[in-house]
Amino acid sequence: MLECQAQPRRGGPLPVIAHLSDTHLDESSARLRRLQAVLNQVADLGNVDALLVSGDIADHGDVGEYEQFFAALPGLPTLVVPGNHDLSAPLLAAMRAHGHPPSLNATLDVGGLLLVGLDSHLDRNDHGELGSATVEYAHEQLSGTDDPAVLVMHHPPVPIGHHVMDRFGLANGDVLAAIIHAHENVVGVFTGHVHTAVATAFAGVPLLGAPGIVSTMRLGSKTDPIADPDAMPGLAVHTVDGATIRTVFHYLSPSAL
Repeated sequence: MLECQAQPRRGGPLPVIAHLSDTHLDESSARLRRLQAVLNQVADLGNVDALLVSGDIADHGDVGEYEQFFAALPGLPTLVVPGNHDLSAPLLAAMRAHGHPPSLNATLDVGGLLLVGLDSHLDRNDHGELGSATVEYAHEQLSGTDDPAVLVMHHPPVPIGHHVMDRFGLANGDVLAAIIHAHENVVGVFTGHVHTAVATAFAGVPLLGAPGIVSTMRLGSKTDPIADPDAMPGLAVHTVDGATIRTVFHYLSPSAL
């Protein structure tokens, strides 16, 4: 998990987070172009304080795919969590190679807002699970502070209405709910994985999932293919005001590609 420290903004403007997900880079120029187009949109906004990427950075977990990703990142403070297509060893190696702390759990402080990244992936498995080390890390980060916190992971703990994708969500959502209930400063959960914008509630807080960059999940439990690679990439932009999260989901124009 990539971690860069944001500059303190306490008492200043509200934190604005650009939330990307599911880049699935495969060393091709086409997929890299989709990611770069979204990053160009982030740069055009001009008021983004931090970048969040909620997993499935690589399509196969290959070294070259992570090289593509890290080379494309802008200078914004950035938090990345792994997804089911990611592999721990090459991802950690890429972090080291690019001068970032090699860790699959990390926290980014954005002006008093804590983005607590949690590793929900299992190498070469599609479903997700919060392991004991990740759960311990979450409690450590959330204890002893009143700062609002958002938990970030790849796998959503709720069904989203697709009979295939709903088999591969977070397997131990009850553990996530227990973390939220134990810490009153948790104000939301950000996820990815399903290649579509998601807005719901979980354990009494908002749960918001970013659109996919590589493709968009087809509605109505359609398969063959399950996702449309020609749909335009998108992102979520979160503005956090204490316990209130305002989110805009934005999809790019075809001219951006």
